[in-house]
Amino acid sequence: MTHYNLCDHIYISHYREDLILLDTKSDAYTICSPEFSDLLLGLIEGTTVAQDIDIQNLLDDQIIEKKETVYPFYIDQKINTHGVSDIDWKLPLETKETKKVNLNTSVLKAFLTLIQVNFHIKMRGFYAAIQSIKKTQKSHLIYTIPSDEELRDLANILNKACLIYPVRIKCLEWAMTFVLLALRRRWKCNLEIGVQNYPFLAHAWVECNGNVVMDSQDLRSGLAIILNEPFRRLKI
Repeated sequence: MTHYNLCDHIYISHYREDLILLDTKSDAYTICSPEFSDLLLGLIEGTTVAQDIDIQNLLDDQIIEKKETVYPFYIDQKINTHGVSDIDWKLPLETKETKKVNLNTSVLKAFLTLIQVNFHIKMRGFYAAIQSIKKTQKSHLIYTIPSDEELRDLANILNKACLIYPVRIKCLEWAMTFVLLALRRRWKCNLEIGVQNYPFLAHAWVECNGNVVMDSQDLRSGLAIILNEPFRRLKI
């Protein structure tokens, strides 16, 4: 039996009545029409018998692909959320002491990882940046949950690297760099991207053990989580 899955560069989530689609190859978000939403969700969930021409269009546009197994990943739905107010993200400095940058091996590694992340995003694209995170996570390794103190220490190391970086670091670059550094320490941390409509807003953060790292805990409940890598949430 043929099943339809989202292609690996396509992510979706439901915010209120809207299905929002993220295409990481084009780095574009789309607010889907109700008709398109019903078609896409129906095909993924196996509840819709669609016309062949509609299915072929989605295949040609590389939105879906044929698989022998059902789509395994959970699709976040925030139907009754009030969202979050406009986010003016700033580097999460805990104290002024962080500004006293002392170069050491850990800060240098974080600085080099920042370069890697920015290279992927600017030169190779968002999809390549996400793939670098997925490739860093090795399925044969055991990843542990770090302590809050360990998370804060890594954040301070990354912050020091950001302070000497020649351009301002935004939430996406910070979160991706943190996750890469955490994975190399065999910590189970995720890059999360949440979205909302009315008005449209997208924000990236780090999640560990169900908690937001160095950012507001309201993000998980207020925004529809459209991307979580590399430890994706499976259907129950």
